[in-house]
Amino acid sequence: MNVLMIHGIGQEASTKDELLKKWMDSLHETQSGLLSRASVDMAYYGTTLADWTNGKTKAAVGMGAESIAVDLGDADELKFLSAVMEEFISDNGIDEADIEAAMGTAGGNPIPMDNFIARRLVGLMRMIEKISPAKGSLLLRIVRQGHTYLSSPGAAKAVDDIVRPLLQRSPQILITHSLGTVIAFKLLREMEAAGTSGVHIPLLITMGSPLGLDAFKAKLGAPRRKPAFVERWENFYDPSDFVTLGKPLNEKNFASAIHNDGAVNNKTVNAHGVIGYLPHKGIIDALTRALE
Repeated sequence: MNVLMIHGIGQEASTKDELLKKWMDSLHETQSGLLSRASVDMAYYGTTLADWTNGKTKAAVGMGAESIAVDLGDADELKFLSAVMEEFISDNGIDEADIEAAMGTAGGNPIPMDNFIARRLVGLMRMIEKISPAKGSLLLRIVRQGHTYLSSPGAAKAVDDIVRPLLQRSPQILITHSLGTVIAFKLLREMEAAGTSGVHIPLLITMGSPLGLDAFKAKLGAPRRKPAFVERWENFYDPSDFVTLGKPLNEKNFASAIHNDGAVNNKTVNAHGVIGYLPHKGIIDALTRALE
């Protein structure tokens, strides 16, 4: 059986081999030899997407605890970032007056008074960082790279040209995390629409997926359904994972025919790290069944 892993954002400091070993070690520490008889590969796009995301900023201003640069001249990016942050704020019941009080400067740099979206984004980021600085900075990274992938044709082609050929091995199990879940869904949907034949995916595993967030759904558009290539789709999330906002990928939030497991206890610092997902019993059991 072929197994393809598709990682999430922020992996530009790691190599493909390092990531593959990290994921394999995590699974085998829980169940020794689980993938020992499988042909396993990692779809590595880390440096490619990071270069596109970091290289396009012009009027960049640092935001967040780690001064992540945001392009004030890109209205579409600002709206996308703000939409995700607004959903987070709403789900966490943060007071509007506190947001307004936090609007002003970012990273010591003044935000122009006429750029309301940017000023509000600063306020949203500051309130999120009051909950957790680590969550605020990582959430901003994820949505920025997600926006680049979903909005820039050049970035999407660069990433897709890496991942798409690997998706055509069959039969194949897909194990995806974070933005990797978005890339897998988008490409499988495109392949289905193009009439690609001979693709069989007995199991698609998504972990910590932002597919259920309104901003991502708006960018992806319709249709939202389990791709015909996929026999079984199992989605795993920790209710404390701020990237998923604790939302299952069910008919209400995304699509039907997806099996959801919200019992993950992700013990990484932000409840989103892949190493906190892979040892989960539901994931091990799903892989064991598919590999039989």
